[in-house]
Amino acid sequence: MTGVTVSPQDDAPRWLIPWTLDEGSDRARALFEEAFGGEPEAIVSAPGRITVIGDHTDYTEGLSLAAPVAHRTFVAVRRREDEALRMVSGNPPPGEPERWEGAISALVPGTGIDWPYYASGVVWALTERGYSVTGLDLAIVGCLPLEAGLGASASLTAGVGLACNAVWGLALDGEAGAIELAEAAWDAESAYVGFPCGRLDTHTVLRCAEDEAVMVDFATVPPSLTRYPLYFHDYGLRLLVVDTGARRDDWMDAYARRSRDARLAAQALGVDSLRLLADEPDGVRRLAGIEDPTARRRARHIVTEDRRVADAVAALGGLGPAHDRFTEIGALMLDSHGSLRADYDASTPALDLAVDTAFAAGALGARLAGAGFGGGAIALVRATQAEHIADQVDAMFVARGLPRPTFLLV
Repeated sequence: MTGVTVSPQDDAPRWLIPWTLDEGSDRARALFEEAFGGEPEAIVSAPGRITVIGDHTDYTEGLSLAAPVAHRTFVAVRRREDEALRMVSGNPPPGEPERWEGAISALVPGTGIDWPYYASGVVWALTERGYSVTGLDLAIVGCLPLEAGLGASASLTAGVGLACNAVWGLALDGEAGAIELAEAAWDAESAYVGFPCGRLDTHTVLRCAEDEAVMVDFATVPPSLTRYPLYFHDYGLRLLVVDTGARRDDWMDAYARRSRDARLAAQALGVDSLRLLADEPDGVRRLAGIEDPTARRRARHIVTEDRRVADAVAALGGLGPAHDRFTEIGALMLDSHGSLRADYDASTPALDLAVDTAFAAGALGARLAGAGFGGGAIALVRATQAEHIADQVDAMFVARGLPRPTFLLV
């Protein structure tokens, strides 16, 4: 599904370089011609997603602050006159197939979790919505690292949705169309594959523009977005992503358990959603009424994370001195990581090492990226210090005998 370009130095941190739109399109076209012959009708792409702050809040009707990344998934597509689906990946995840073929009428939810099921799940979701569809040939490539907490699965499903729109003439353009595609992409993962994810990733990658951040409010379906310019570059700041390259084998089950714990916590308090507590002055104190200690800790993360998102958004859009506002955002990121580690048990020793080392080396703040349980960490850094901080993190991983991480900038 992805094929990243890595900087060649053997003795320096390894950087994941995003492809240009032309480069990604050329790669997708070449794979399509090799796999299916002839030219594709369209080539589309969708970015990954980075969460500045606010994880495990989307399935609890909470808040999140997120932005797209330059690393993308590219999809070359051609419409067929039958109902066959033929798909090929330029670099599938380890152990997963390069090619897959099936029929639209044979698509059944819950039959697999490999990349072809995410992709074909989008077709299924659009048929469930009543759109007139035909078969497709799809070639998929990308420069977005997998399982790094950057929304790779949503980038894939969003890309397939855009491809369907392009060749089926669905007219799903503008904001309303983006919302419809985001919901279909979410259905592909949550209903077709069966992974109990929230709506953060698909709505961010399809509705958020480049150099923009969005506060996503999940109190409504579809979620509402408030847009903010992402000022980090203007003030010489970047988000440094550290991809540890490893994730817990049970991460999907762990995620599902957290979602269940959040529901149990809300039920124990007699509320429809933990979001209600974040808006109450005594919301955290009310958590003492949750008898189960695990559910209580999960709820504490969610309630305090919603408040951290609101504080970060206020700082991002505030009028105070830039240094003070970005220092505050960095501190909130550190608090978020501490909460994800202690209350949500979503961190790992490698993620803690990346966060602690980046902060000690000069980052304004750092936290695990995405759902956690391994994968990546992000740090808010001064652009002039990005390479130094990457050097320090890389060296610390080597000193601890851990596999060397890879890095990218947002």
